[in-house]
Amino acid sequence: MPSEPLWTPLAWREGLQWVTTLPEDPVLRLAVYSALVLGGLTLLVMAQVLVVSELAARRERQRAAFVAEWHPRLVAWTLDAADPRQHSPIHQGERLWLLLLWARLHRQLRGPARERLNALFISLDLIGSVLAMLGSRRTHRRLLALACLGYLGDERFWSDVSPLLGSRNSMVALAAARALVAMDARRAMARLVPLMAQRRDLALPRLQALCRQAGPAALTPPLLEGLEGATPAQRERLAALLGCADPAQVAPWARRCLAEPGERETTLGAALACLGELSDPRDHALMSRSLLSESSRVRFAAIRALRRQARREDETLLLPHLEDRDWWVRQAAADALVGLPGITRERLEGLHDACSDRYGRDALKRALAEGGRP
Repeated sequence: MPSEPLWTPLAWREGLQWVTTLPEDPVLRLAVYSALVLGGLTLLVMAQVLVVSELAARRERQRAAFVAEWHPRLVAWTLDAADPRQHSPIHQGERLWLLLLWARLHRQLRGPARERLNALFISLDLIGSVLAMLGSRRTHRRLLALACLGYLGDERFWSDVSPLLGSRNSMVALAAARALVAMDARRAMARLVPLMAQRRDLALPRLQALCRQAGPAALTPPLLEGLEGATPAQRERLAALLGCADPAQVAPWARRCLAEPGERETTLGAALACLGELSDPRDHALMSRSLLSESSRVRFAAIRALRRQARREDETLLLPHLEDRDWWVRQAAADALVGLPGITRERLEGLHDACSDRYGRDALKRALAEGGRP
């Protein structure tokens, strides 16, 4: 009797029934259930990845089309202010893209072009969107809003930006500080200097750039006031900003700082740098005494400061530091000796031969080669 073909409907039904029949062993049954659940979850994750990828690609295509349309318009407005109402309205989801374009272009421009961009910003009624973004939980939205308000530089928004100075996020606090400086530098520095002394999470290079943006006239009065009433730790932090202040106004404080014992080496170094920038011959003796400091950082700062008002007779002050135990001090002393007014190459070569420290001789040889002393 011929066998029945395996592909008949009855055979398929029996095979499917065998596959779907759960084993009687509880452990094996649990394993089957786990495999089914895992397979289902895998399919769901794959479907989610495909959907999210498709939505992201569609969003990116929309953004690229928006940029291609609006970037030439913004550039045209920087050249000739046009009426924005003649163009299609901006949808709510596209405002973020427009703000990014506006801020990027604003950063590259100066003068009347920036003023036209600011006028366009007001005409497109973007103020409400920017102020709403200040309260967003998303950091990148708050940073963009603060950047836009900083570019506008309108003091009307001071009360909206000022509370963000207390943000626990240091990036948001610094962005708020930049926006306030752009609105009113003097008023902002009066508010920011105490904050700079207290918040150690704010990076000093960023604070120095902020102070340079504000300018010496806005920074110097509140900085001097903050230095007078600060603790040693706060004074050390504020002293790092002295290079952005007016050295003539800061010089009296710097002289008192060098004359009084107990200051930290970073503060003393900043005071010496301030006096060196001023180049007042009356400070020569005060800076010369700092060459005897036990701190290598103070000795290095003193040599750098003296170099700005070097005298021929300073050779006797600088020569012992060719044998200093600190590498930076030896290099600074060698550079200062080569830069002394009236010193000849023959004299420098004689100092090189007379130096008993081989590292000092190497430093002076290097300074001669780089200084190009005839």
